[in-house]
Amino acid sequence: MSNHLDENLTEIFKALSHPLRQDIIYLLAERQEIGGIGFTALQNELNRGSSRKKPVQVGTIYHHIGLLGELINQNDESKTWTLSERGLFAYNLLTSSQDRNQFLTNGDLKQSSPLLLIWKILAPPSIFFNIKKSITLFIGWQILFFLLFAFITAQADLVLIFLFFSDINLSKDILFSLGSIVLSWIIFTVLVLVLSRQLLPKKTMSLEDIVTTAIFLGLSMLPLGIFPLLVMARVIDLTQSFIPLALAILLQLWVILFSARAISVQFFVRMERAGIISLISIYIMVLLGVLLSPILGF
Repeated sequence: MSNHLDENLTEIFKALSHPLRQDIIYLLAERQEIGGIGFTALQNELNRGSSRKKPVQVGTIYHHIGLLGELINQNDESKTWTLSERGLFAYNLLTSSQDRNQFLTNGDLKQSSPLLLIWKILAPPSIFFNIKKSITLFIGWQILFFLLFAFITAQADLVLIFLFFSDINLSKDILFSLGSIVLSWIIFTVLVLVLSRQLLPKKTMSLEDIVTTAIFLGLSMLPLGIFPLLVMARVIDLTQSFIPLALAILLQLWVILFSARAISVQFFVRMERAGIISLISIYIMVLLGVLLSPILGF
């Protein structure tokens, strides 16, 4: 798995190592939803407002399109180019990280912005790349995280109910807290896999996809551990109404960002599409929590 991933990334980084090819990727991404872009429009866009010393010629564009290889597709009927799934993943790399030394050995990426920097800190793609290289190692870390998460949650008298916390664990039962965490994780994973299968084009699920996605999403739940930790440390008082609720919502938003990054890296899709899957999955869980809490006595 590691060698296959390294080969894929090496090909993508090589394709993105020239500023003109980066510009082509950006332009195709902008036109993706409307069926792509034809050659004339592509040439005009590349030369519009360009800081290049001379216009980009036809031969140069075809040369760089050829080097983009499997990152782009051409529609034989409309004669337009669109990004392939791998190309969408390459676009995600360009927009999610501006660290030239980390991703590229050549070429200049577009300037970073405060929002992109915050996005990179909250949901760094490098974590998920590292997981893909050593799934077995991260299974162990996942187990340790869940055990620690359960211990902290139990000490705070809490259980995790569909990504929301309930203060019903008065006996500080670690197994009760662990069971609620694992159940939430399983439901979260199933929802993401089902939605990914339905919403992503030509997406089939192998056993490897299921295992990797589950580990990714387990890691994406990490921000939720902040809540019981603050409760246990008596930084948050559950008798208050606004502060605990506001923090819980903020942490859920963080999980949405984190899991969207996970889905994007796993299935080679744009962050926008991954974000939709993440958002729908999490708020189905929130709805389940609201509907089932009275029945289950939470």
